[in-house]
Amino acid sequence: MRKSSVILMLVMIFSLSSCSCKKEKEQELRESFNSIPMLYTVEAVTQVYVESMDSEESLKRYFGSRNIIVPVSANVKAGIDLSKMEDIKIEGNTVYVTLPDPEIEIESSRIVYSGIVSNVTGLRQGFSDEEITAISQAGRKKIEKNLDNLGLIEPAQKQAEAAITAIVEKAGMNVVFKKRPVYREKELIQLVKENE
Repeated sequence: MRKSSVILMLVMIFSLSSCSCKKEKEQELRESFNSIPMLYTVEAVTQVYVESMDSEESLKRYFGSRNIIVPVSANVKAGIDLSKMEDIKIEGNTVYVTLPDPEIEIESSRIVYSGIVSNVTGLRQGFSDEEITAISQAGRKKIEKNLDNLGLIEPAQKQAEAAITAIVEKAGMNVVFKKRPVYREKELIQLVKENE
């Protein structure tokens, strides 16, 4: 009777220590991931064209036409914030990880004045700087809709996986990544950070 109770006690101690050891390892990994600052690992420069034309119903068309094409350029960056990783599971010597959603930042949005093409005829006035600036505001929306064509997300995911693999292997474990989600136009727009 005593022998079985001693064995039961040893099993309980072992399972409790392995459970706390697992939590400690998970906590250590989380701390390692949190220590990495948000890195935008992939960057691209994109340019879109915003066109403004007189409407067909405008009476001003009788005094001449007034059209403009405004190129808008921006730097677009994508990365993954490893401190936002929540889905980490350890089973034996293997760490199962789900990457958090990437983050996209559109910065340095600017009008390419040298590329502006305008056509003003008849008695119409040219475009003012204020009008050009107002027209260019639609450029950001066009850039957001074009994010899918820039191919920034997959390289950002691969770089995040490489950083995670290095951390996990340094801890003497293996890593398995859950299937990466695929993001399309609407999902990508939701990942864009608002400029502060």
